[in-house]
Amino acid sequence: MRRKKFFLVTALLAIALSTLAQQVTVAPYYGGRQAALSLTFDDGLLDQYTLAYPQLKARGLKASFGIIGSKVGVVMRSKQDRLDGTDGTPCMTWDMLREMAADGQEITNHGWEHRAVTRLDGELLRHEVSANDSAIEKNIGVRPVTYFYPGNSKSEETVAFCEQGRVGSRTYQLSLGSKRTTTFLWKYVNDLIRKGEWGVTMTHGIAQGYDHFQDPQVLWTFLDDICARQDQLWIAPLRDVTAYVKEREASKLSVDTVAQGLCVTIHTGLDKQLFSHPLTLAVKTNVANAEQDGVLLEVTRENGIAYVNVNPNGGKVLIRTNKF
Repeated sequence: MRRKKFFLVTALLAIALSTLAQQVTVAPYYGGRQAALSLTFDDGLLDQYTLAYPQLKARGLKASFGIIGSKVGVVMRSKQDRLDGTDGTPCMTWDMLREMAADGQEITNHGWEHRAVTRLDGELLRHEVSANDSAIEKNIGVRPVTYFYPGNSKSEETVAFCEQGRVGSRTYQLSLGSKRTTTFLWKYVNDLIRKGEWGVTMTHGIAQGYDHFQDPQVLWTFLDDICARQDQLWIAPLRDVTAYVKEREASKLSVDTVAQGLCVTIHTGLDKQLFSHPLTLAVKTNVANAEQDGVLLEVTRENGIAYVNVNPNGGKVLIRTNKF
């Protein structure tokens, strides 16, 4: 009889602990959004500053700009320029890049000379990556924490090398440019939200240069469309979404009951210097307020779930619950 009671109590305790753990999870995306989107721009072309950046800024959007260090402030001549009969496509200057970085845009590494890393090894590979890191850090003051592969050429070995000391790299993308239509892009966003996915777009030229839009209005309409969906869609630079997703996947939560409600301990095991983006806890109980390290946290609610943004490297999170 005692053994039966012991097993019964153990089973009930296991069920209680499982139920408790299910009350608090890490939301798929920051702020409890259903999906995420990172806008990325390649090569540091001038009209990304003169045309795209003002449109992003007017909408309060932050994007990622992968630059080629050796081409900053000069004119690039691509196959597209030859086809268009132009002398080349100008690139942004360091002053322009500093301005965008100060506004919260991500300025990141797209190779010192835009050389395919899969064709390099040893010192040539190291130089292609590190020379651009150093130039960006020297001229902008921030060392890049992501990497865009020139020509999207990569391998398991080169990804491992290029991601050293970073939150990650751009390993997939959807090109935005001459082939895209407003209808296609509307469906693309709908599918991201419906499937709960993270989309990454890649744009080169806007009105000039490689794969530029036939009509830039297609891009401006796309920006309007995604802005209208921000209650469902988290739009953030590649560095932020990459960090969040890796923190989410690495997170181990310990949830305990206390007199006031729930006490949550978060452990990721990741490098705290690189991985410090706030995580969003999804709490399936009636929350009065939440606190971490003596600071009250903002709590938002939707469809019966409370969302709390927390420091993944901070102290325990106290979630006070309403009791009826």
